[in-house]
Amino acid sequence: MTNIFISSTCYDLSQIRQDLFEGISSLGHHPILSESKDFPVNPKLTAAENCIEAVKREADIFVLIIGNRYGSSLTSGKSITNSEFEAALMKGIPIYTFSLKQMVAILPVWKKNPNAVFDSIVDDNKIFEFLDEVRSKQSLWNFEFEKAQDILEILRVQLSHLLRSSLEAKKRIDTVDRYLFNSVSGKALGLLTEKPENYEIRLLFQMISDSVDMKRDLKRDCKHSIIIKAGPSLNNIKSFSDWQSKKIDQIFRFIESVNNLFSAINHYHSSYKSESDVDGFSYIARRYGDLYGFLLEWVMDVRSVNVPDSFKAVLLALSELPLNAIQQMEEFPSKALERIDDAESKLKKGIIDSGDEVLLSLKLSVDNDVEARFHKELSILEAKVRKGDVPF
Repeated sequence: MTNIFISSTCYDLSQIRQDLFEGISSLGHHPILSESKDFPVNPKLTAAENCIEAVKREADIFVLIIGNRYGSSLTSGKSITNSEFEAALMKGIPIYTFSLKQMVAILPVWKKNPNAVFDSIVDDNKIFEFLDEVRSKQSLWNFEFEKAQDILEILRVQLSHLLRSSLEAKKRIDTVDRYLFNSVSGKALGLLTEKPENYEIRLLFQMISDSVDMKRDLKRDCKHSIIIKAGPSLNNIKSFSDWQSKKIDQIFRFIESVNNLFSAINHYHSSYKSESDVDGFSYIARRYGDLYGFLLEWVMDVRSVNVPDSFKAVLLALSELPLNAIQQMEEFPSKALERIDDAESKLKKGIIDSGDEVLLSLKLSVDNDVEARFHKELSILEAKVRKGDVPF
């Protein structure tokens, strides 16, 4: 049974709400209204909090009805209805909005003179702001109504459309490999099922972006230096130099692996009139995430090492060498998607031809200032070694 949350001010629209309760129930769905006996209530929450929580926990579909009353405001300055609406937007569920016909008619008048007095029509001018937000800023389709039957007739048709769309989506989802279905994000799954123009290359970079996002806790560990395991103790210059050489060699091998990974894209990307290997794209994305995670772990490994005070400046500079590359790896997927969007826009405007290529490459680099500081501190340490100030 589908839960349909009815959001509106109660007192001025009480009869319409009651008619909707009966009409939606007759359609075989479960209407959720705050005045209903079965409305879920947490005694520890306020009335407004219970309404918002009901949207978050229970609602499958959200129906917003805007009359001529804004209602009482919460501490946020927004009404309960407005707050319920924002909760539905955040949840990403289907939203159908309805506005009293006379409110839609007067909206242009208010927009020309928003400071005018409309006391004979509304209780608060904020209702016009809310209506304008729904219709303009959120770009939601807004139906006009005069009576509950208008809303029910529209809902009956729209729910039928929604059911058909859901069945079509299910058919498309059924064609997706089960492993991919269980491993990709909602955005990637949408690309897999909807298959918009140039969806394959978009899918690749969306999956890469998702693989980076999966390392966000590791990124936070790196940001806050949350060191879980203790590193080795390097008490003399020989052990420190040998260890440092190995860590720098790891960076060179890392860069080589990134280059090899991007070369592999051509192996999985489609040639003309053939389909790309989506499972291969998934592999590319996972390995990209692994490499990104390796850089973060490399930084943490360097920070975990115990060294004498005379080595710490070199150690700090060494740990910061990959930070620029880490940022580049984080930003690359979104920048690639932006370039694809830009290319498609130029193609539609005739600025470029359909045969033109869009270069999407990643060249990792070290911050020049950090690199200079590392070599400077290393030279200072080497001078101390020559003087015999540092144990060999």
